[in-house]
Amino acid sequence: MTQRRSPFINTETQKYALIGVLFGLMFPLGASLLRIANTGLPFELASFAIVQRSDSLLWIIDTAPVFLGIFAAIAGRRQDVLQNVYERLKQRENELEIIQAELELRVKDRTSELVFANKQMSDRAEQLQLIADVAQSSISIQDVDRLLPYISELISKRFDIYHVGIFLLDDQKQNAVLRASNSIGGLAMINRGHHLKIGEQGIVGFVTLRGEPRLAFDVGHDATFFNNPDLPDTRSELALPLKIGGAIIGALDLQSTKGNAFSQDDVSVLTILADQAAIAIQNARSSERAKRALVEAEIATKQLSGEAWKGFLEVMQSKGYRYDGIKPEPLHESTKSTSENKDLEIPVQLRGQTVGRLKMRALDANRSWTDDEKAIIESTAERVAIAMESARLLDDAQKRAARESFLSDLGTKLGTSFQIDSILRDTVEELGQTLKGSTVSFQLVNPSAPPIELKDENKHK
Repeated sequence: MTQRRSPFINTETQKYALIGVLFGLMFPLGASLLRIANTGLPFELASFAIVQRSDSLLWIIDTAPVFLGIFAAIAGRRQDVLQNVYERLKQRENELEIIQAELELRVKDRTSELVFANKQMSDRAEQLQLIADVAQSSISIQDVDRLLPYISELISKRFDIYHVGIFLLDDQKQNAVLRASNSIGGLAMINRGHHLKIGEQGIVGFVTLRGEPRLAFDVGHDATFFNNPDLPDTRSELALPLKIGGAIIGALDLQSTKGNAFSQDDVSVLTILADQAAIAIQNARSSERAKRALVEAEIATKQLSGEAWKGFLEVMQSKGYRYDGIKPEPLHESTKSTSENKDLEIPVQLRGQTVGRLKMRALDANRSWTDDEKAIIESTAERVAIAMESARLLDDAQKRAARESFLSDLGTKLGTSFQIDSILRDTVEELGQTLKGSTVSFQLVNPSAPPIELKDENKHK
């Protein structure tokens, strides 16, 4: 509580000096009264003057107020100094309390900022991990029908999103077809063959036309929003284009039950996610096309190989050989498989087609073929198939080389002839010498004559 002071006394020094002076006046007043009483003078003002003039000791006593006032002022001065120190300490304490409160507020604000920043970093780390998982899926999953549901479920679980839909453009680039979803409503839409017209229906239609992300903070106020009865709880939506280079292949549709669920930062991160998903989809498609092409190539190769071996076998005089322990004997006719129980028959196969059989018959009816013997025979069958295919390919190559050589020689010889008669003669001669056992003829015909007349003439001839 603040002490109330006189308007004339502002400091402790003044107060103490006044008290010292007043206290000091008691000494000369008391001494004067005592001297008056001892001298027998009346107690009058004049008596005070008489004793003061007559007694020099009283002069010394009269200085008491001055000295006591000075000493009291000195004590008051010390009190003022202590009071000032106390007030400064009190002020400093108040300032420290204010600074402490400010520091506590700053620490609280900084802690809140750190918690928020930590949450943002955690969210970004989770988003980046999701992007890495989607990128990894492009390597581990090569089937589009398995890849798309995996991506939709992965995004839904990591971001706690109500509906994740993956749309792909049809072959005509007219509609965006829903191919995968995590929600019950989305699965029902897939079963109905749900699709949106590009550039005309919904946010997905807008995105697949423009190739730009589209964010609807509140779907109720977005003009392009497509109100879907299968997804009644949607409050905000984000659609991102799936692009390979500059080509749009579809859209990633994210719908939340919360308003303003997606921020601009989310759009930036999820755009990277959509790009990774597009790469994964493209890789899976390329893998499927490569597998189909490989299967088709294998089928075509198998057919060509079968036809080639069929023609090769038709011209071969010997269909195989049989060894009875003394010498090999040729087989001129193909025999059917009539193996007995003790016989061991191993097919010789090329590209899945059987081109021969290795048949082993034991002379001892009680003999059993060991696993090592079977492995030797199977390995022999594999090497025989490779050797036979190499021999056939060499034979084909030699025939093609001979044919090309013949045509080259014939072209060179005909190129030196400048008369029709010599060209005709050289042609039939070269063909006759090359194709042994045949008669070759070359006859000029009227190019304007109908083919039927030519046939009639040939019949009469």
